[in-house]
Amino acid sequence: MLSFIRLLFICIIFAAPAFAAEQASPVPFQNKSAPTKVPSDVSVLAYGAAHPECLEWTDSCRTCQRTPDGRVGCSTPGIACQPTKIECKKESK
Repeated sequence: MLSFIRLLFICIIFAAPAFAAEQASPVPFQNKSAPTKVPSDVSVLAYGAAHPECLEWTDSCRTCQRTPDGRVGCSTPGIACQPTKIECKKESK
């Protein structure tokens, strides 16, 4: 009787991976109706490059400023910030 239990245990141990391999792998959630969004930092930086006359601009999450020598620095967005349309806050004279 003990050898039968051992044999049954060994069969279960070796058969379990075979059954597990047949299961379908989980598919990640994909929301097909949501539009593809460009990362906010790319669009904020692109705005600065496209508008060299703008000295300060924001998307309500990040504020970017252009220094007198032309370099750009941007703030870090908050963790739950939802960006809005980018607008220029200060233009060169």
